[in-house]
Amino acid sequence: MYYEFFQEHKRRIITIAIAVFTLFTLWSATTLILRAGKTPLTISAVPSDAKVIANGQNLSDGTHWLPAGDYVIVVEKNGFESQTRTVTVTPSKKNNVTAISLMPKSDEAKKWADKHQSDYQQNEQFGAIEARANGEYFTEKNPITTKMPFTDPYFSISYVVNDDQSIYLTVSTPSPRYRFYAVEKIREWGYDPTDFDIRFKEFKNPLGSVVNVSNEVKK
Repeated sequence: MYYEFFQEHKRRIITIAIAVFTLFTLWSATTLILRAGKTPLTISAVPSDAKVIANGQNLSDGTHWLPAGDYVIVVEKNGFESQTRTVTVTPSKKNNVTAISLMPKSDEAKKWADKHQSDYQQNEQFGAIEARANGEYFTEKNPITTKMPFTDPYFSISYVVNDDQSIYLTVSTPSPRYRFYAVEKIREWGYDPTDFDIRFKEFKNPLGSVVNVSNEVKK
């Protein structure tokens, strides 16, 4: 039965098969071209129909392929508190994910939120993925942070994160002598101190009584 049907419509079946294969090949090639040099960013928003704007470009809840870089993402919806977040999209991250949950303001939005608590809970899982990926990326970018905070009886070394996720080191000690030892400790960890912005705190001038002077030492 099937054989007879195939023989009867053989030419049409082959034509359709070739057309489907051609369309699939064109779609795959187009997708590869459009995604070339780009990195996937998954945006998980609650409510999922909230308006998402990334660097002025209208997006939506879901996965988007974007050029690597920093994106200011604004998520908004009537009745909810808008949120703005800066996200770094880079192939160096294991997962480029940002989870944004909008808090309700209006009575209608509060009723919606009460009925969709599972959406908020599910979005917390995306938030955990985001935090883990960002933490791993930050550590890979700033491996010296795994050594800190370091506390010695005479000095301490810590770091402060800048808005662009770069860091500067802080050395707290009142003694010029132990400022030197703190710098040597950084060298002992296998890092060149001149590669870092180091700021000294709680420094006491041996010629006076100046306390808590912050000195900035750059490369």
